[in-house]
Amino acid sequence: MADYTNTIAGRYKGTGPVVECILNEGNPTYVSGGMMLDGKTLDTATWASPLAEGQVVAIENDVACLYAATEGMPVVRRFANAETLVIGEIITPPKLHRMPTSTDSDSNSIAKRLALGIYRTALVEFHIPGRIVAGTYTGDGSHTLVPGVAATLGINLAKSYGTYRGYNFYYTATAGVGAIPLTYVAGSSDDYTVLVLLYGLAYGVTGA
Repeated sequence: MADYTNTIAGRYKGTGPVVECILNEGNPTYVSGGMMLDGKTLDTATWASPLAEGQVVAIENDVACLYAATEGMPVVRRFANAETLVIGEIITPPKLHRMPTSTDSDSNSIAKRLALGIYRTALVEFHIPGRIVAGTYTGDGSHTLVPGVAATLGINLAKSYGTYRGYNFYYTATAGVGAIPLTYVAGSSDDYTVLVLLYGLAYGVTGA
């Protein structure tokens, strides 16, 4: 296969948000006592699916990605074949939030890693122009709110005026547009804080 690539500049500043994201890089493996050039030893860790600056990522839509669990940060991962949640590019070197423990089973699920803070973070530039907001989501009692599924999120009319301020969201079956949830909410009729990427004209719904 011939290579016709070149180094002519072709990257321009976008209008999408740049936000610190948690990297879901799979299970870490703790490595004890690696030898350095000066003879000293150093404990290190490897990741099952490591990510790096310059790589393109997708929104992680695992049920563990609750607003509180992620400390209000989106979670991203490697994308897969037929992926529909590809969101942007890592633009800074990843940094370690907390070193894995010597017991690998402590962090063998995303829920465990989020609970213990065992992950790396990096700045990600979203290629979807818009604004990221933390709003209040009121569930309809049964349906879940899944990161990346834009059709299920509307602006809650019942909690948008009077004494209410800011963005308030409600579940809508299929008509939602212009708003992509970035954190997960289980099926409930309670109020939750949710991270949302607003990228266009949104859909108003009566709500509750």
